[in-house]
Amino acid sequence: MMGISKNGSRVLCFVIDTTGSMSDDIAAVRETTSLIIDSKRGTPDEPSAYILVPFNDPDFGPLMRTTDPDVFKAQINALSADGGGDFPEMSLSGLQVALTGAPPSSEIFLFTDAPAKDLNLMGTVIALIERTKSVVSFFLTGSLGLRRRRASDQGQGQVQHSRMVESDSQLYMELSQASGGQAIQVTKTELPKATSIIVESSSSSLVTLTPIVNIRVTLGPQCEGWDKRVLISHNSLHKCGTILNKVSALVQ
Repeated sequence: MMGISKNGSRVLCFVIDTTGSMSDDIAAVRETTSLIIDSKRGTPDEPSAYILVPFNDPDFGPLMRTTDPDVFKAQINALSADGGGDFPEMSLSGLQVALTGAPPSSEIFLFTDAPAKDLNLMGTVIALIERTKSVVSFFLTGSLGLRRRRASDQGQGQVQHSRMVESDSQLYMELSQASGGQAIQVTKTELPKATSIIVESSSSSLVTLTPIVNIRVTLGPQCEGWDKRVLISHNSLHKCGTILNKVSALVQ
């Protein structure tokens, strides 16, 4: 069930990719996390504690925990993006640290622009999600695979690249589905604007009633500068209309 109140001791956790490819996105991640933190202050959903887990390659962690939202913001602002090397990163290792270190029914957000390298942890992560009942949502910045693999000018190369991107994001979609969370793929400029989708879905008033539904929303010509496709994996069918309206409102 989404939206456990502070009295239920829900903890807010961010798992953040700090590899070099995130250098263009880290400022947008800081802005987005700050918006999420501030949106919960003084509400029934205000967290009882905050957890940060950075991950790089090959390193991940450590887990940082505080009850002060301003200290939490400072920890996030202190993150820098460098290293990493090859394309896939240790995202599942970072998520595993969060799931084992956070209390049950925590709210976890993972930010990355890369597929997972540590696919061997998939079963372990799903088992932890099922055991802890934590909700995991993913912000996937940009097109996965775009930055570290040059797309061919030939049509065939473009098709192969598109298939790789879709395959890379599928794992995150499956994990969000298993936890009742969401997975949203956006560019860095869209990231703060898309935050309201996540904030809306994690409010106390939203209750999971139906299985995951994947919706592809095509944005109109008024959305100059936006990536024309926004992928939402949402866990409550009766709210889909609201989410669609919310996306439209973001670009007016």
